[in-house]
This record gives sequence, structure tokens and C-alpha cells, in this order.
Amino acid sequence: MVPYIEYENDNLPFFYLPYAYRSRLIQLAALRDAIKISIACPEMKTLSHRRRECYDHIYITDTSFVGDVVKEQTINFSFCFLKYFVDGPLTMDPTWQSVLLVDDILSKNRSFYIKHTLILHFTSVESYNCVVRQIAGSYSRLVLYGKFTWSQVKHLIHANVNQIRIMGHIALSTTECDNFIQFVYRFSRGIDYK
Repeated sequence: MVPYIEYENDNLPFFYLPYAYRSRLIQLAALRDAIKISIACPEMKTLSHRRRECYDHIYITDTSFVGDVVKEQTINFSFCFLKYFVDGPLTMDPTWQSVLLVDDILSKNRSFYIKHTLILHFTSVESYNCVVRQIAGSYSRLVLYGKFTWSQVKHLIHANVNQIRIMGHIALSTTECDNFIQFVYRFSRGIDYK
């Protein structure tokens, strides 16, 4: 019988850990830590391929024409220190580093994490329903183009979102109008909330 712990240094050999534990460890690890774990333990590379993808600024659309046009305008550098000056005091100028099509998201069937900016451009409400299960993250900027319902917009807005730009149509029922007005009134509570 092989001991689980080597007594001289109290290290637990990684390959003795259960598969479910190793899989969960790589899923919960930060991206930089997961890369280090994969280097230290080569058998973890197969588990790390199932991790969700991570994006800083992403543009998601359901039409290939818009996707092609937007890919030409992709910015591949970080400008967080200039963000306020580029945006201005009253609005925001969205930029993106990655572009995904709804069809690509559905074919991969993997969730992804957004850190800073989420831009959605949908021509139909149904496209949102296909993609929403795959979106996660602590993004602080949300830009919406196209058609959405008020319940879909509320679902995308979480505590970290402080800048919203809606350049499309929101379907509101008569019972949701008061809720929408109250939300807009509560949301615009400071200079950083646009």
C-alpha cells in the first residue's frame, strides 16, 4: 500500500487525489494559477481544456455581417488608465478585443467569463435566450444593440455594472414601465454610473 502523505515533507501527491477533486480544483483556480498547475502537473492539461474561456472586452452578435465589420474595428491593447478620458463625463465609448458569433458559442457549448466590457448586438430576442446561459463574469460595462425585453436587460445587470448603454429596442409591458423608471432613477446615483 502506498502512503497518501510523504511523512518527511507532508506533501500529498497530486495523482492520489480523486478525479472529481482535481477537476474542481482546476475549474476554480484563477487563470494564472491554472496555467502554473498545468505546468507542474502535466496530467492536468486535459482538465484545463474544459475551463471556461476568459475575455476582457467582448462583442457578441448573431449576424455574420456585423461580426465581420466589428472584427475590423477590434482594439488589441488595454487602455484602462485612459478609459475615463475616452468615454467622457456623460457617456461611454465601447471598445472590444474579441468578437464572437452566437453560432460559434452554441457550437462550443462552453461558458465564458467576461472581466470588463460586454457588448451584445442581437437582431432577435431568441438569440439572447440561446447565449445567456453561457455568460458569466464581473463585467462593469454593458452595451446593448438590437432587441431585448426588460427582463433580459435586468438579468444582465448585476452589482458590478456601473455603465450601461442601450442602443436598441427594449420591449416593455405596461406593468414593467414603473419598474423601469425606478431602476433608471436608482441606477444614476453617481458620476461613475452612466
